[in-house]
Amino acid sequence: MKLPDPRRMFVDDRTVSDEEFRNQNIVYLITAAVMMIAGPLFIYHGFNLLTWPYTAKWGALSIAIGSFVLVFGFSIWQDRQVQILQRLYVKDATEIKQILKELREERK
Repeated sequence: MKLPDPRRMFVDDRTVSDEEFRNQNIVYLITAAVMMIAGPLFIYHGFNLLTWPYTAKWGALSIAIGSFVLVFGFSIWQDRQVQILQRLYVKDATEIKQILKELREERK
């Protein structure tokens, strides 16, 4: 059984138009923003619940859920940043190759 390469596990290799990529970025940005706002709210609510002895376990659960949501939102945001940088790198690399090809043709 071939194991997946962990360095490329979250990288989306399919070709996507610029318009679709922008739309995906907006969706992911909104999702990450909601998670990065909801996570601290869960944590805040959990600390409020910790003050009562009857709700301490729910407070701890709320803090754990809030931490998970916050970390997951950050990972979504970070994944999108990697996608954007890879896309820019590919565009710059093709542009540099084209310029070098033109310079070689001028020398001949």
